[in-house]
Amino acid sequence: MNNNVMDMTQGPIMSKLIRFGLPVLLGMLFQRIYNFADAYIVGKYLGDGPLASVSISGMAMYMLMSLMMGLTTGVSVVISQYYGAGDKKKVKDTFITSIGVSLIATALITVAGILCSRPLLRLLQTSDELIDDAHIYLVIIFAGSFGTMLYNWISSVLRSLGNSVLPLVFLIISSVLNVALDIVFIAVIPMGVAGAALATVLAQVISGALCLVYALKVLPMLRIRWADMRFDPKIAKQILIYGIPTGLQMCIITISDMTLQAMVNTYGTALVVAYGVCIKVEAVGWQMSDAIGTAVGTFTGQNIGAGKYDRVRQGMRCAYGIHAVCFGLFCPIIWLVAEPLMRAFTSSPESIRYGVEYMRIFSFFFLFGGLMCIYHNILRASGDVKVTILMGVSEIITRIGLTFLLSSMFGYYGLWWVSPITWCCATAIGVLRYNSGKWQEIAEKNAAAEKT
Repeated sequence: MNNNVMDMTQGPIMSKLIRFGLPVLLGMLFQRIYNFADAYIVGKYLGDGPLASVSISGMAMYMLMSLMMGLTTGVSVVISQYYGAGDKKKVKDTFITSIGVSLIATALITVAGILCSRPLLRLLQTSDELIDDAHIYLVIIFAGSFGTMLYNWISSVLRSLGNSVLPLVFLIISSVLNVALDIVFIAVIPMGVAGAALATVLAQVISGALCLVYALKVLPMLRIRWADMRFDPKIAKQILIYGIPTGLQMCIITISDMTLQAMVNTYGTALVVAYGVCIKVEAVGWQMSDAIGTAVGTFTGQNIGAGKYDRVRQGMRCAYGIHAVCFGLFCPIIWLVAEPLMRAFTSSPESIRYGVEYMRIFSFFFLFGGLMCIYHNILRASGDVKVTILMGVSEIITRIGLTFLLSSMFGYYGLWWVSPITWCCATAIGVLRYNSGKWQEIAEKNAAAEKT
């Protein structure tokens, strides 16, 4: 087997899922450590105001960047299916077509991001003292969105071929480079928040370019000549069918999260602090579930392409096992150490009490949140896009509806149950759809249409 790619259509399933998923998880954890370092540098050298501006910008940035991330997911699904089918020509055609799709999408997102950055910040009720710095940061980030797309695009291509190690290596390079450039552009050359944004853009461009060059060098199937350069509208449509709903879903779910955050904000600083700490702890769990889900998605895409539906089911059973082990450890540990975790972030008795309450509730239900990611990925990779949209819509409706309903009935305590109930509802849809076998019918129908 070529060490630069991983054929998931044959061989032991459990070990391949773990070998693929572990680098993804390590990359996510490393990125979280980098985020803390980035925030520390901005706060230390620029102060609380610029740090708050950068933090607010992050939420506005994620709303538009979700579309970019969705499109790269579409690229990954299509390539993984062709790779699983052993059709290297289609893999190359998809790779070439995805270049055009990515460039067009980047241009649109860049223009939309620059034009909409200030209105977005107003929508987030950014104060007058923070909005100018936040606007400068966002404009530079969106002006350099080519770098973000470059890294995410080539990473999605590599993961679809079963290589999750190379994206990890260049993610580490990007993160280290970003921190170094932060110090240069903030501490050495006093550029303020503009320096923080420029550091992020340059780090992504450099790491993305290096990743692309190395991928082209080690993977012959991705090497292209001018004679091969042909935009395939049919493949572009496939990418968009998978990518646009995913991006829109991520964007709208972010809005529902903002609704819950806004309601939490109305209960005072102590509750806001508690919720903020709990969200950081939740993020660790989401990183584990995303890593498992990414591995399952690539595995499913390749085996759907190969027509090995029984192997997809075997992979799902292995994913259940990995999930049970990971969250069988994570959930009890979080429940037990909830109070020490809160004390590590705050000394406020009120915040500690609030945080322990929520942490012990969500840690009990996070098993369902993790499963939700797995079902999202397997159904999307099999071509059952409509039901993944339904799962996303159910998250939005449930979270927004329960935010108002439960807070009016039980006060702040009702807010602690919003996300757990939301996870259960979305997961239930995924369970029913997967067990119905409809995903296989859709995959077979798409495969038959591809041959005609």
